[in-house]
Amino acid sequence: MYTAALMFNVRLAPPTALLSAVLVLATVFTLRAQGLPVVYAPPPSAPAQPLPYSHRQHIEIGLECRDCHVQPGDGPKMTFPATDTCMSCHATMPGSAVTLKALSASASTGKPIPWVRVYQLPEFVYWSHAAHLTAGLTCANCHGAVERSDTMRRETNVATKVGCVTCHETRQILSDCGDCHEPRQ
Repeated sequence: MYTAALMFNVRLAPPTALLSAVLVLATVFTLRAQGLPVVYAPPPSAPAQPLPYSHRQHIEIGLECRDCHVQPGDGPKMTFPATDTCMSCHATMPGSAVTLKALSASASTGKPIPWVRVYQLPEFVYWSHAAHLTAGLTCANCHGAVERSDTMRRETNVATKVGCVTCHETRQILSDCGDCHEPRQ
């Protein structure tokens, strides 16, 4: 093989570069086989939200995800809490004056707080929270340790094809393209 490379004036990669590439690929395959996530890039920073909100503080006082985020039938997105839901506690509970003023203004006008969605799927992807909750997954399985977060940011790759496929492979859940992509029957 080396003589063939010399005949055609082809440069072979040095053995250390080849060994490094093999080690990287072996590591990725090993992590995938063990069901561990392969991290390709650090998660993005938290998006700016219209009001400060700490999931950690709200979980510490005994709230659960479903107390604020409602599953609207078979829809793909959990809802953000209605401002009235926030005010049902914050009308009598302390909070920063600026935040309470913004909550009160939103409640009086009926205009929802324009929260920025952290996990967003492309429009051509069909996905159901209901199906995954029925299968026994928890919010933390997909969204990470939100209960420890003072600012919500993307913790996992759940909203990517790699995230979906890895999770299904790890749990040995068979699916085909039509389960997630249009057209659906």
